[in-house]
Amino acid sequence: MSKTPDLTDRLIRQKSAPELFSKGQSDYEAGNVTAVTLRGNLINAEVIGNAVQPYRVQVGFDQGSLTSATCSCAYDAEWCEHIVATLFVVMRQPEIIQERPTLEQLIGQLNLLELQELVQNLVNQNPGLLDEIDCYITLNPELKISNQPAKNHRSSPINSVPFRQQARDILYEGMRYFENLDGEEDPVTEELLDLIDNVQGLIEIGETYNALIVLEAIASACAADWDRVEQYGIDSDEIVIALDEAIAEAILSDSLSSSEVEQWRSRLEILQEEWSTEFPLSLESLTQGWDDPDLVAALNGTITEPEIKEESLTNYSPDLGLIRLRILDLQERYQEYLNLAKAKGKMKQYLTMLGSLGRTAEAMEAAENQMKTMEEALSLGQTLHSNGEVRKALEVGRMGLKLLGNCQYELASWTADLAQELGNAEVEMEARQLAFCYNPTSADYFRLKELNGENWSNIQPDLLKSLRQHTSWGTTEVKADIFLSEGLIDEAIASVKGLGSYHIDLVHRVMDAAIPERPDWVIETARPFAEAILDRKKSESYNQAIAWLKKVRAAYIQKDQWDRWKTYRQELLQTHARKHKFRGMLEDRRLD
Repeated sequence: MSKTPDLTDRLIRQKSAPELFSKGQSDYEAGNVTAVTLRGNLINAEVIGNAVQPYRVQVGFDQGSLTSATCSCAYDAEWCEHIVATLFVVMRQPEIIQERPTLEQLIGQLNLLELQELVQNLVNQNPGLLDEIDCYITLNPELKISNQPAKNHRSSPINSVPFRQQARDILYEGMRYFENLDGEEDPVTEELLDLIDNVQGLIEIGETYNALIVLEAIASACAADWDRVEQYGIDSDEIVIALDEAIAEAILSDSLSSSEVEQWRSRLEILQEEWSTEFPLSLESLTQGWDDPDLVAALNGTITEPEIKEESLTNYSPDLGLIRLRILDLQERYQEYLNLAKAKGKMKQYLTMLGSLGRTAEAMEAAENQMKTMEEALSLGQTLHSNGEVRKALEVGRMGLKLLGNCQYELASWTADLAQELGNAEVEMEARQLAFCYNPTSADYFRLKELNGENWSNIQPDLLKSLRQHTSWGTTEVKADIFLSEGLIDEAIASVKGLGSYHIDLVHRVMDAAIPERPDWVIETARPFAEAILDRKKSESYNQAIAWLKKVRAAYIQKDQWDRWKTYRQELLQTHARKHKFRGMLEDRRLD
C-alpha cells in the first residue's frame, strides 16, 4: 500500500475543537467509519452519523503530510468529528484501508466507445449529470473531436437551460450554506462570478450570440430568486456589474440586426424591472453599437485628442471604451485599438499595445511626452521587459517613479529589482529607497546597507525615520528585525508591545536580545503569558508556558536575583500542584 500521511493525536487536536475531537474519537471507536479507500494521494471514507446518508470525507496528502481535509457535513470552521474519526482510522488501523485505482488509471483502461458507454450509464443513474456535462462541453469547445470550423452561432443556438439551472443551484446551495453555518464566506458571489467568467470564454471563440443567451439565462435566474438570497445579507452589486460588463461585451462582439437590438433592449429592460437593478453598459452598447460618428472617427484615427466621453458611466469599471479595446485586441485590429485608446485617453492601454507590437521607439516617445501615471509606466515597463527590451524597461520604470499613482511600492520594487539585474547600482539605490519608504521590508533595508557602504550613515537616519512612521501591523516584524540589528532594544521592545501568543517567536526573539539590558521588561511580560496558559488548564500548551518561564529565569539570573526565581518557581509548583505534567516539566534540572 502507498504510504499514508503521518498523523499524531496532537496534530488532530490542534486542528479540531475539543468537543469535536472527543466525538470523532467516539465515532471511530464505535466503528462508524466505513468504506475507507486510498486512491493515489486521496483517502475517501463514509462516516455514519445523524443524517440519513453517511457523511463523505476526503483527505488529501503529499509526501506524508496532509494537504486537505473535507467533509460533506455543514461544519466548515475546523476539522469536524467525521474528519477526526477518519483520521483515527488512518492513524490506528491503516491495514483496513483498501487501495483502489485512481480516476486517471480507471479511465486509461477504456477506449472511446467504452468511455461513452460509461458516461451514458452514469447519466441514466443520475440525470442531473447531463446538465453539468452540457455546460462543461459548451464552455470547453476544444474538447470536441472535430476538424471542422464552428457552425455559425445563428444556426446552432445554445441550450441555456443548464446554465440557468446551474445559477439557481449556486443560489440555493448558498442559502443552505448560510442556514447551516454562520460563516463569513460568500460562496454565492464567488461561484456566480466564476460562472460568468467561464461564459465569457464563448466570446473568445466567436460564439458571441450564444454567450449573450447564456448570460441572460444566468441573469434571469438571479432576478427570480435574489430577493431570497438578499435575506442572508448578500449584495448583488458585484454580480450585476459583472453581468452588465459581460453582456455589453457580447453585444459589441456580435453583429446584431436592428430587430435583434430592439429585442435585446426589451429583454434587458424586463430584467432590470424584475431584479430592481440596472444594466447601463449593456443598454448603452445597444444604442451606440459601432456606428456612433465620434467612435467611427476615433477608430479611423481622425480624432487625435481625447474627445469621446461617457460621463453617465463613470462609476462603472471597465467602461465601454475598455470593453471595445478588449474586443479589438481579440480581433487583432491593432491600429484601430491604438487609435481608439489614444482618442479615449487610455494611455496605459495605448502604451502597452505599442510595446506589445514591438513599436518600441513610438512607445518610448509617447512615454516621454504623454505618460502621466505610475500605473502606465509599470504596465509599459513590464511589457518591454517581456519583449526583451530590458534597458528600455528600466528607463520607463525610472521615469514612472517621478509620476503620480497608487502603485508606488510595486513600481519602485520592480524598478529596483530590474536595476539590480542590470547592475545599475545608482538606479537601484534610488528605487529601493523609495520602495522602503512606501512599504518597509527587511530585505530592502539590508540591501540598501550593502549598496551604500561607507555612505550608510548618511542614509540610515532617513530610513529609520520612515520606518518609525509606519504603524500598520504588517511592519511589526520588520521593525523588530531592523531595530534589533541596529541595537535599538527599546524600539524593538516597543514594536512588539501588546502582541499576543500568536507572535510568540517574534516576542521571544526580542526578549533574548533584551535580557542583558531590559530584564525587568522580560519578567513583567513573560510571567503573565505563562500564568495565563496555566490558568486555562490546557496541558497541550504547557510547553509554551515553560518557554515563557525560561525567559523569566534568564532575566532573574541577569539581575543576579536567583533567590527570587527559586521563590517564584516554588510558588508555581504549589499553585499548580495537581498539574502533574507541568510539575514534571518545571522540575526539570534546567529550570531549578
